[in-house]
Amino acid sequence: MANRITKRMGCWIQYQLKLNGYTHETVAAKANRSVDIVSHFLNGRKGSAPTKKALCEVLGYADFNELLAAMPEDCKTEPHKGA
Repeated sequence: MANRITKRMGCWIQYQLKLNGYTHETVAAKANRSVDIVSHFLNGRKGSAPTKKALCEVLGYADFNELLAAMPEDCKTEPHKGA
């Protein structure tokens, strides 16, 4: 999978962070990246391997593939425009 994620994936990951009491700041500190980079990643604008790794560590997944496997299928694709 490419480094970038869809906006729907980002929404689900942000929801998981919130459910577990974590913030973008938590992930940024773990990834040694800025909060802006984490935000850009979660909004599907930029890819970031360190951010992926930090998200997995914070949320308790072994790797990003495991995180994706936990994600509902409807979060993995973007809806068609006009739908």
